Amino acid sequence: MAKRTDGKLKILYVKDILEQARENGRTVTMREIIAHLSAHGIPAERKSVSDDMRLLRQYGLPVVCIRRGRSTVYSLKKTP
Repeated sequence: MAKRTDGKLKILYVKDILEQARENGRTVTMREIIAHLSAHGIPAERKSVSDDMRLLRQYGLPVVCIRRGRSTVYSLKKTP
């Protein structure tokens, strides 16, 4: 079976989602991220998206996770 490349595209889509949210001055939920990925034909689960967030931080993006009640929202820290 051939390896799917969607996983490699997924992290780029997550990066785009976070950058668009920052431009609009908003945060995004995990549910919104998964729905956006699904709309592009990329299946995702919470664990894999969390792993992508960790990798984006390692890459140097200022990913911020904010706990709001029972949910977590994500954004990119604004840079001066």
